[in-house]
Amino acid sequence: MKKLMTIVLCTTCISVNIIAQSGVRIGNYELFLKKVENNSIEQIVLSEPCPPCPSENETRPKPKFTPYQQSDFFYGVGLIVPDNGDDYYTALGGKSINIDAGWMRRYHFSRRFALGGTLHYSYYNYKFRDAASEPFFNNVVLKNNTFVNDDIRKQTYRSHNIAAGAFTRFYFIPPVNRGKDGLYIDLGAQGDFAFSRFAMLKTHSEGKKKHYEDYAFNPFNASAVARIGWKQPRRSVGKVYFGGGNSRALFVRYRFTDAFNTRSLPMDLPPITIGVQFF
Repeated sequence: MKKLMTIVLCTTCISVNIIAQSGVRIGNYELFLKKVENNSIEQIVLSEPCPPCPSENETRPKPKFTPYQQSDFFYGVGLIVPDNGDDYYTALGGKSINIDAGWMRRYHFSRRFALGGTLHYSYYNYKFRDAASEPFFNNVVLKNNTFVNDDIRKQTYRSHNIAAGAFTRFYFIPPVNRGKDGLYIDLGAQGDFAFSRFAMLKTHSEGKKKHYEDYAFNPFNASAVARIGWKQPRRSVGKVYFGGGNSRALFVRYRFTDAFNTRSLPMDLPPITIGVQFF
């Protein structure tokens, strides 16, 4: 009898040691045994995981998407693509630029679709090559000025605009963190009102002069806009966050209206701008 009790006691101790080290799972429950210093069993803890694990035939439902709105401040820089065709004045590539700065607001209807709008300031600077020598431009804008040899140092057209636009956004890679990441494309249109527009001529003999000709320069323009962008979530090291300025987009803007009044000037400005925007 003593031998039987000794065998049972040894078996129990070995089993307790094994169970206490790893625990035993029974269905959704786990069985743990806690020990005191003399290796005797103090208590048995029966715990259920939190939250409970779904059964084999049960699938956990996906969280329901809740529409949300989001706003961003953005700024951008673009280059005007020169067009040397007969319909356009020659603009110097790399020196004719566009600058944007303003606000964007979006309403996300689903993980892959959103509608948005922009309100921003837009600046255009077209640097010409031979506009002053074109007869109509010289007559209408420069009032028949005559220039000797290489007297002209710089000739440009500049406009300061208030622009408003609307677009649809489609996500190739949906955002995980409520619009803070993802890969998307925007397709939309915008309208510009040029509250200040003028041609500027800088010569050696007379210095810099601005020529305002409201009849020749149209105040309203409309453009189609396409934008491909990606947003990266902010990363943190301790309490310092990184990546807030890593949201950017490449854009193409095509102006489908005339910047110049064709009744006064026979040629127009190049219509395509390509650039990058930061959010």
